[in-house]
Amino acid sequence: MRLREGRPYLSQPESSSNLVVLKSCGDSAEAAMLRSLLEAHGIPCVVQGEQHRAMLGVMGGYIEVNVLVASADLDRAQALLDASAEDPAERASQAGPGATDTEEAVCPVHGQRSTLTCGRCGTFLCASCDVQDAQGSPRCEDCAERQVAGGETRRSNRRRLAAWGVLLLMFGPVLFMALAVLLRRILG
Repeated sequence: MRLREGRPYLSQPESSSNLVVLKSCGDSAEAAMLRSLLEAHGIPCVVQGEQHRAMLGVMGGYIEVNVLVASADLDRAQALLDASAEDPAERASQAGPGATDTEEAVCPVHGQRSTLTCGRCGTFLCASCDVQDAQGSPRCEDCAERQVAGGETRRSNRRRLAAWGVLLLMFGPVLFMALAVLLRRILG
C-alpha cells in the first residue's frame, strides 16, 4: 500500500504484475463508481483507459475502460460486484408478499414526507414548510433567509460588477486607443 499525503492510497495494487480484468465498463462514470465501491471495501484497483478516453473527447467512446484488480483479490471483488448488482425485482420477491420497498422523499427539516420542492435550490419540502417568495413559489428556510437578508440582491450586484469588470478588461484598451486617436485628430 502506498502513502499519499500521509494516508493510504489504494488506487493501485502493490504487485501490478498479476492484474486481471474484473469488468469492462461502458464509460468512465461506471468505472469510477466501481472503483469507489472496491476501494471502500479495501480492494485496490486500476482503471485502464480512463485517461485516454477523457483526452480523446468524442472519439474516446472507442477506448475500452477496464477495471483491473490483483488476481489474489479477484474472487472477493467479483463477489462484491455480484452483491451490488442484485436485481431490485429479485430483492422484492425475496422479501415476501406485502413487503414494499418504496423510497419517499423526506423533508430534511421536519422529517415528514415531502410534498413540494424549493423553487430555488430543489430541496424537498413538507406540508409544515410554508415559506414562499414574492411570486408565491415555495422556498426552503435557507433560501428564504437569503432572500430576506438581501443575499440575492447582493449576489446579483456582485455578478453585475464582475461582468462590467470583464467587459472593461476586454474592451478597455481598445476604447482607450480609440479615444487617444480621436483626441490626437481633434487637437492636432
